[in-house]
Amino acid sequence: MKDKIINNIKTIRESKDYTEAYMAEKLGMTQGAYNRKENGDLEFNLTELVKMGEILDVSPSKFIDMDLARVIQQYNSDSASGNYQTTGNDEGYKAAIAAYEKETAFLRAQVEKLTDALAGRK
Repeated sequence: MKDKIINNIKTIRESKDYTEAYMAEKLGMTQGAYNRKENGDLEFNLTELVKMGEILDVSPSKFIDMDLARVIQQYNSDSASGNYQTTGNDEGYKAAIAAYEKETAFLRAQVEKLTDALAGRK
Protein backbone atom coordinates (compact mmCIF):
# COMPACT_ATOMS: atom_id res chain seq x y z
CA MET A 1 0.00 0.00 0.00
CA LYS A 2 2.84 2.41 0.87
CA ASP A 3 4.40 2.00 -2.59
CA LYS A 4 1.01 2.58 -4.23
CA ILE A 5 0.48 5.82 -2.28
CA ILE A 6 3.95 7.07 -3.15
CA ASN A 7 3.50 6.15 -6.82
CA ASN A 8 0.16 7.97 -6.95
CA ILE A 9 1.62 11.08 -5.30
CA LYS A 10 4.49 11.13 -7.78
CA THR A 11 2.19 10.53 -10.75
CA ILE A 12 -0.18 13.34 -9.75
CA ARG A 13 2.72 15.69 -8.98
CA GLU A 14 4.35 15.01 -12.35
CA SER A 15 1.04 15.37 -14.21
CA LYS A 16 0.86 18.93 -12.87
CA ASP A 17 4.51 19.58 -13.77
CA TYR A 18 5.38 20.26 -10.13
CA THR A 19 8.96 19.59 -9.09
CA GLU A 20 10.07 17.95 -5.88
CA ALA A 21 11.57 21.32 -4.92
CA TYR A 22 8.18 23.02 -5.38
CA MET A 23 6.41 20.41 -3.25
CA ALA A 24 9.10 20.58 -0.58
CA GLU A 25 8.79 24.36 -0.38
CA LYS A 26 4.98 24.20 -0.08
CA LEU A 27 5.27 21.52 2.63
CA GLY A 28 7.95 23.43 4.54
CA MET A 29 10.72 20.86 4.17
CA THR A 30 13.94 20.52 2.25
CA GLN A 31 13.95 19.01 -1.20
CA GLY A 32 16.16 16.23 0.16
CA ALA A 33 13.60 15.35 2.81
CA TYR A 34 10.80 15.41 0.24
CA ASN A 35 12.84 13.23 -2.10
CA ARG A 36 13.48 10.68 0.64
CA LYS A 37 9.73 10.57 1.38
CA GLU A 38 8.73 10.24 -2.27
CA ASN A 39 11.32 7.48 -2.69
CA GLY A 40 9.93 5.64 0.34
CA ASP A 41 12.94 6.08 2.61
CA LEU A 42 10.85 8.22 4.98
CA GLU A 43 7.07 8.22 5.41
CA PHE A 44 4.65 11.06 4.80
CA ASN A 45 2.54 11.78 7.87
CA LEU A 46 -1.19 12.41 7.72
CA THR A 47 -0.79 16.19 7.96
CA GLU A 48 1.55 16.13 4.98
CA LEU A 49 -0.84 13.95 2.96
CA VAL A 50 -3.71 16.36 3.62
CA LYS A 51 -1.51 19.35 2.69
CA MET A 52 -0.34 17.59 -0.49
CA GLY A 53 -3.97 17.06 -1.44
CA GLU A 54 -4.47 20.81 -1.17
CA ILE A 55 -1.31 21.60 -3.14
CA LEU A 56 -2.14 19.09 -5.88
CA ASP A 57 -5.84 20.04 -5.84
CA VAL A 58 -7.02 16.46 -5.29
CA SER A 59 -8.68 14.63 -2.46
CA PRO A 60 -6.12 12.80 -0.32
CA SER A 61 -8.13 9.67 -1.10
CA LYS A 62 -6.64 9.82 -4.61
CA PHE A 63 -3.35 8.83 -3.07
CA ILE A 64 -4.79 5.49 -1.99
CA ASP A 65 -7.27 4.79 -4.79
CA MET A 66 -6.75 1.62 -6.72
CA ASP A 67 -6.05 2.05 -10.38
CA LEU A 68 -8.40 0.84 -13.10
CA ALA A 69 -5.62 -1.22 -14.67
CA ARG A 70 -5.55 -3.39 -11.53
CA VAL A 71 -9.32 -3.83 -11.72
CA ILE A 72 -9.13 -4.92 -15.33
CA GLN A 73 -6.26 -7.27 -14.54
CA GLN A 74 -8.30 -8.76 -11.68
CA TYR A 75 -11.32 -9.04 -13.97
CA ASN A 76 -9.28 -10.89 -16.58
CA SER A 77 -7.99 -13.25 -13.92
CA ASP A 78 -11.46 -13.81 -12.45
CA SER A 79 -12.98 -14.18 -15.90
CA ALA A 80 -10.44 -16.85 -16.81
CA SER A 81 -11.33 -18.74 -13.62
CA GLY A 82 -15.06 -18.38 -14.31
CA ASN A 83 -15.85 -15.90 -11.53
CA TYR A 84 -17.37 -13.40 -13.99
CA GLN A 85 -19.53 -14.33 -16.93
CA THR A 86 -19.15 -12.09 -19.94
CA THR A 87 -21.88 -11.22 -22.43
CA GLY A 88 -22.12 -9.05 -25.52
CA ASN A 89 -22.35 -5.91 -23.36
CA ASP A 90 -19.76 -7.32 -20.96
CA GLU A 91 -21.50 -7.49 -17.60
CA GLY A 92 -18.26 -8.94 -16.20
CA TYR A 93 -16.45 -5.65 -16.60
CA LYS A 94 -19.40 -3.86 -15.03
CA ALA A 95 -19.24 -6.20 -12.03
CA ALA A 96 -15.48 -5.71 -11.69
CA ILE A 97 -15.82 -1.94 -11.89
CA ALA A 98 -18.67 -1.98 -9.36
CA ALA A 99 -16.42 -3.91 -6.96
CA TYR A 100 -13.65 -1.36 -7.59
CA GLU A 101 -16.01 1.54 -6.92
CA LYS A 102 -17.24 -0.05 -3.69
CA GLU A 103 -13.70 -0.54 -2.40
CA THR A 104 -12.72 2.96 -3.47
CA ALA A 105 -15.74 4.47 -1.68
CA PHE A 106 -14.75 2.62 1.49
CA LEU A 107 -11.18 3.91 1.28
CA ARG A 108 -12.37 7.46 0.62
CA ALA A 109 -14.61 7.30 3.69
CA GLN A 110 -11.63 6.20 5.76
CA VAL A 111 -9.55 9.11 4.49
CA GLU A 112 -12.39 11.53 5.27
CA LYS A 113 -12.59 10.19 8.83
CA LEU A 114 -8.85 10.61 9.25
CA THR A 115 -8.96 14.10 7.77
CA ASP A 116 -11.81 15.11 10.08
CA ALA A 117 -9.99 13.69 13.09
CA LEU A 118 -6.83 15.54 12.14
CA ALA A 119 -8.75 18.79 11.70
CA GLY A 120 -10.49 18.25 15.05
CA ARG A 121 -13.93 18.10 13.46
CA LYS A 122 -14.88 14.84 15.12
